[in-house]
Amino acid sequence: MPSPHLAESDSDGPVLMAYLGWLRRRWWILLLAAVLGTVGGLAMSQLQHARYTSTTSLLVRPLGTGPDSNPNAKVNLDTEAQVVRSLVVADRARTLMKSTTPTDQLLQSATVTVPPNSQVLQVAYEAESPAQAQAGSHAFAQAYLDLRKATAQKGLDNETTSLKQQIADVTKQLSAVAGKIAAAPANSVERERAEADRSVLTNQLASLNNRLSPLLSTDTDPGEIISDARLPTSPSSPNRMLNLASGMGAGLLLGIVLALVLDRLDTRVRRGRDISDRVGLPLLLELPTRTTTLAVLPATHKISRELGRLRNVLLSAVPQPAEAGRGRQLLLCDGSAGTAAGFVAANLAAAYARTGQQVALITTKPDSALTAITGVAEGRHSLAAVLRRDVPALKALAPVPGLGQLRVLVPGDLDADVELPVAALLEILGELSARFDHVLIETAQPTLAVEAQALGRHVDAVIMVAEAGRTRSGELTAALRQFEQVDAPVIGAVLAPRLPAPAGAGGAGAKPVVPANRPKPRPGPGPSAGSPSVESTMVLPRMKSSASGDASGSAKPAKPAGPVPVTGNGHGGTYRSRGDGAGTDGPARSSYALDSGEDLG
Repeated sequence: MPSPHLAESDSDGPVLMAYLGWLRRRWWILLLAAVLGTVGGLAMSQLQHARYTSTTSLLVRPLGTGPDSNPNAKVNLDTEAQVVRSLVVADRARTLMKSTTPTDQLLQSATVTVPPNSQVLQVAYEAESPAQAQAGSHAFAQAYLDLRKATAQKGLDNETTSLKQQIADVTKQLSAVAGKIAAAPANSVERERAEADRSVLTNQLASLNNRLSPLLSTDTDPGEIISDARLPTSPSSPNRMLNLASGMGAGLLLGIVLALVLDRLDTRVRRGRDISDRVGLPLLLELPTRTTTLAVLPATHKISRELGRLRNVLLSAVPQPAEAGRGRQLLLCDGSAGTAAGFVAANLAAAYARTGQQVALITTKPDSALTAITGVAEGRHSLAAVLRRDVPALKALAPVPGLGQLRVLVPGDLDADVELPVAALLEILGELSARFDHVLIETAQPTLAVEAQALGRHVDAVIMVAEAGRTRSGELTAALRQFEQVDAPVIGAVLAPRLPAPAGAGGAGAKPVVPANRPKPRPGPGPSAGSPSVESTMVLPRMKSSASGDASGSAKPAKPAGPVPVTGNGHGGTYRSRGDGAGTDGPARSSYALDSGEDLG
């Protein structure tokens, strides 16, 4: 079960950057969409026919008639703009252009704009040729002015005619009144009434003449063309820059939507929070640093320092084994096909070994890259040989160059199609746990390797290892479900960086190349070949020294009581088999008794 001592760490920084992480992963979709949109805009520019636009500017004046008109009044240009685009103006413009194009099509080519805070109308006309554009713009402007002038003149004529008729009627009435005055006796009532009527009619006639006089002198001025249409020198459409920008914008918008959809559908684990959010498994460690090679990294490497911190946490979080004197067993399981578990297991084992503790590293994967990572060459001493009872487990262990406290049991020629015997594996783990402080086991994902699930319930802790960009959350969920079925102590997950393929691996079952600086075994298969090589040097923790006078090596080791340092060799905490006798590098070392069948000589 997940340990409450291990809290999830969020290394994504600001939430905004975390949500925009898809932009870094899907940038190529945005780039491709932008390029396609730009190409589409360019293609649209090539397919569109060239159109030319010419513009005429009109100054519109108010049409005031009569003494009460205000010469400073402003014209409602929004209304006048609608008049310019009316059928009446379009029909007049069609006549001026001497065109056979229908009136409604001419209106579709004309546009009117009103500059703010002005009494100016801008009449634009679009056509297939510069001459047509110029003629259309001028024709619409002139037709509007003619219509406005004709409308104003008609109103003026109607008002003048009405006044003249009223004047004629008043003059006729005056003539009749004058006759009554002449016929009426002097100082009579009829004469006084007629003279009063004559005075009223005279005043009325004067008023009508006063209204008529300015109308007779009024000249209607609807406005004038202040900037006549010019012959266009370049087409107004298609606008290539506008089409390119529009195509790029549309492509980017489509690319963003597509990238977001793909990112939501992509279940690959890319960051630590993906494991905790999707799988619900605590994140023990996220290794963001990329590595270019599969190897045991030096202690100064950033990944080694991070795994060192994880080692410190595991030392306090993983419970002590129930059996006294037994080393801790830690199972590292791949979340997907790859080398992530082997890489993390090897470097975590190195972190344990650098503290002076004795560590054994074993893998059950036939195609494990552990040999390439640790630099241990596969030979007859392998897990396959141990399972065949050809060699004891302690003798099959091989040292890692530069780390005397770390031993590796390589897989050998394991058959990937045959299920490994779990009972034999548990026996091997028990034997190693009695001699080592820590035993780390690398396995494939439990959905493929049955022994991973079986071993999970017997070890002290299980860690699932995911590889960034390759492991999918569904694979982690399926593996976690397998472990939950056997109540395995899964304490969390480690996210490894994207790892390269094993060096020298030509295929799935190819053997890694042995490093050039690896010590070679001495020739000869038998005892006559001399003392054993570095490969046969065995570290045996928790063993007591035999009697000083026992040279036969028949004594049995006592119950493990902790490591006993070798005296006189300058390497405290290091224990070696009796294959290392007196040599040229110093005095004779203390020998340790081995169980029968474990003689490495």
